[in-house]
Amino acid sequence: MKKLGIIGGIGPEATVNYYLDVIKGTQKTLGTNKQLPEIVINSINMYHMFDLLEQKDYLAVVAYLVKAVNELQAAGADFGLMCGNTPHIVFDQIQQQTSLPLLSIVTTALKRAQSSHLSRLALLGTKFTMQNTFFSQPFIDAGIKVVLPNPDEQTWLHQKIVDELENGVVKRETKQQLLKMTQRLIQQYQLDGLILGCTELPLILQPTDFSIAVLDIAKIHIETAIQTSLN
Repeated sequence: MKKLGIIGGIGPEATVNYYLDVIKGTQKTLGTNKQLPEIVINSINMYHMFDLLEQKDYLAVVAYLVKAVNELQAAGADFGLMCGNTPHIVFDQIQQQTSLPLLSIVTTALKRAQSSHLSRLALLGTKFTMQNTFFSQPFIDAGIKVVLPNPDEQTWLHQKIVDELENGVVKRETKQQLLKMTQRLIQQYQLDGLILGCTELPLILQPTDFSIAVLDIAKIHIETAIQTSLN
């Protein structure tokens, strides 16, 4: 079994979920609770990373994350992942500067969308995810339409993620407003899928909330990590 390295702290809630779900998923796959996967977690400061992104200092973001990845490798990890979507804005640059194989949350999500034959998706996430093309462009290149909330909604959603969800705070009124926003997108663009493009969004939105397909990118990422570890 390969040892998994996780860059955590982006955010803390997602880090906990990744850790527990990798363990439970591995045990379910193996059919025994007598096995535990070996996991190394390097928890970084999400808010420092956000500050660097706000300044558009991408070289500093890359350096910060490359250091974290190299520390995982030094701790014995065979492959790694980042348990947040936002830092994938510099995923290619990070992978180019480290020899530890990294599992991209964008690639795993795209493969699931393709295998599910989805063609029109809404993307929800931080403003860094929605306002940049690192996540949406691979989908567009694959012939999948990606739509976004309007600019005011993007600002609102980003703040709710940073101020509430990243701290484990789930408010009823936030969910109601979020559902209202997504239902408008679904009807306006005749969507067949919704991308939960932040690994904290599953805290507040579940597939049962919608009549269309929901891509929980964290869940898909975790499932692929388990397969990679066992294979």
